[in-house]
Amino acid sequence: MDNNLIANAGEFFVCAQLSKKGILTLLTPKNNPLFDIIATDNLGSKHVAIQVKTMGIGNKQGWKLNKQITVKKNNPNLFLILVDLKEDGLNNFYVYLYDDFVDKVNETYQEYITKPHARTGEPKKDVSFRWFNYKDFKSQDHSKKNKWDLIFDKLN
Repeated sequence: MDNNLIANAGEFFVCAQLSKKGILTLLTPKNNPLFDIIATDNLGSKHVAIQVKTMGIGNKQGWKLNKQITVKKNNPNLFLILVDLKEDGLNNFYVYLYDDFVDKVNETYQEYITKPHARTGEPKKDVSFRWFNYKDFKSQDHSKKNKWDLIFDKLN
């Protein structure tokens, strides 16, 4: 499946989930560098911005991320939602405050990079991307599944 289609599907599924709860959602123009969706209350007086990262149906490992994900934005109204598309059944959504997710990615990467290469014993080299795989999930990550109230609380 084309990466653009996967990304679009994830964004539409997030919009659908929020719309079911009475939240107005607006997709931003493509290639917006920081967020994909604006979500607002019915009066337009409160809003949040949401970045969506989507894992395709054939991917069982996790989310490959741009290295830019390692920088905090210090915006309490910025969220990141990981979407795990499912062919049959319900998709999984993991809802994070953006800066909390940055901390998780940086922590996971530090654990990876500080261990020597398994085959050669040499130090690992920095790579131009980051990832967040299911194998790296901790209990607090599992608790983020369908945790829409993090967003609802900001909009109520």
